[in-house]
Amino acid sequence: MNINFIVTIMDIFNLLKSLLNFFQRQWKFISAFFIAGLILGFVYDLIKTPYYESTAIATSGLSYFEGIIDPAELDYPIIDQKVAIDMVNAVGSVIESSEYEVLARILQLTPEVANSIKFIEAEQLYELDLENRRQKLSQFQIVIKVTDNQSIPLVSNGLYNYFNKNAYANKNYTLFKKQSPELMAYLDEEIEDLKSYRNNIKNKSDVELSSISIANDKSELLQNQIIQLYERKQSIERDLELLQPLSYVSSFAVYKHPKSRILFRIGVLSVGFLFIGFVIALFRDVNTILRQ
Repeated sequence: MNINFIVTIMDIFNLLKSLLNFFQRQWKFISAFFIAGLILGFVYDLIKTPYYESTAIATSGLSYFEGIIDPAELDYPIIDQKVAIDMVNAVGSVIESSEYEVLARILQLTPEVANSIKFIEAEQLYELDLENRRQKLSQFQIVIKVTDNQSIPLVSNGLYNYFNKNAYANKNYTLFKKQSPELMAYLDEEIEDLKSYRNNIKNKSDVELSSISIANDKSELLQNQIIQLYERKQSIERDLELLQPLSYVSSFAVYKHPKSRILFRIGVLSVGFLFIGFVIALFRDVNTILRQ
């Protein structure tokens, strides 16, 4: 047992000694690759067009207008944002294809502004519940990257118009604005009818009813129904006031300085060249040993 342990220690020692000798022979060669990576990373950052990155939090009532999902039916009531996210990412696909003329038409921008947009992406936002599970929120995040910071508010307006002037979205939104007041008027009538009926019950004498307790029970039941209808009306009023095809919870910030990527670019290229230099140096060293 002790002999095996000693042999293992000796093997490790010989391996470390071999590595040390290898680096002593090849350190200049490997260092040259590392320095080349540093220089290339710095040069690449200089010639690469800088960009400005900005993020906005948005929400959309599209799925609610379509009746795809009723938030009241969920354990965690939300307005699903999948339709809106897909619409934004469809614009991102146009950018990836470098179809800037198409992009300019979609967002109603000038060709110059459209050409300055390099990236658009939307993704769902989540929060952790008490059981540490991810739950969707009624908001989503939009990230844009542009080469001109003056394009940021124009892109923001372009996305807003893209949603609000989309034929399908606008049709659903118009229908929602038409039907919601009608439903609220109907709820008002129901509330008034229930109030009137409840007052009639209160005014009835105990001779006309089998018992006072029945009258009280009916009155309480009607009161609960009135409250439920009133809460439903308030919910519709809130949705009518707040929900649109696209609303910004927080707008895109217009930054004065482009996003710095110099450390990332230098780091990636220097580490990459260091690895390449190490591999080539290893082959060179083995080849030299074999020739001897």
